[in-house]
Order: sequence, then structure tokens, then C-alpha cells
Amino acid sequence: MTQQGLHSTIQQIQIRKQGPWGLWWLTVITFGIYYLVWYDRINGELAGFTVNEREGWTRWWSQIIPFYGLVGLSRTAKRLNQAHGIANSSVTVSPVMTWLWAPAWFGSHTRYLQRRINTLADIQASLQAYPV
Repeated sequence: MTQQGLHSTIQQIQIRKQGPWGLWWLTVITFGIYYLVWYDRINGELAGFTVNEREGWTRWWSQIIPFYGLVGLSRTAKRLNQAHGIANSSVTVSPVMTWLWAPAWFGSHTRYLQRRINTLADIQASLQAYPV
């Protein structure tokens, strides 16, 4: 992909930053409802960033279906890896860490994913601030 193509792809949709701990606390305080909103939002942003269509596993309701929710988390991690690849970032996201270990540790997958999303937002902002 050319630099111009990379720059236009990255500008298509704005990735929003959010504090990982703030996200975690909002999820706790709202008894998980904010998690569903956040999950739907990040998958919409990642779909726009990677120029992929949204599928069922990217929607909020996928997270209330036990096994399907884990598949969705794994695919979200893969889509986040794809977005970092588009941005020429060396950051990687482990699908195994996302769906296996992190949810078992007090819902830490939200913090894990949000930190990597924030890195992507920083890359996007820097490319918009200093266009090629």
C-alpha cells in the first residue's frame, strides 16, 4: 500500500481513545451494560478502519451468547491486529489472551483491548497531524 493509500485509509473513521481503567469501572458500575455499548462501538470503528463489513459477532448481542461471545472476542482481537497492520504498527493483540485469560481475571480483556485501541488512535492522530 502506498503512503497516500495508507493515509486515506487511516482517515476514514476516527478511532476514539478511552481510559482503560475508566472503561473497566464503567463496566462494573453499570453491571456490564456499558461493556455491551463499548464492544459494539469498537467493532464499528474497527470495521470502518479496516474497511470490512460488520458481521453478527461484532454486535453487542453477540456477547450475551456464551460460546459465540468468545468467538467474537477472538475475532475482535484479529481485526485489531489487522488495523494495526494497516497502520504499519508493530503492536500485536493476542486472541488467546483476549478470550481465554483476560476475562477470567476480573474482566481484564476490556483494559487489554482498550490499551491497544488507544495506541491505534495515537498512530491515527499522528498521521493526521503530520500528513505525508
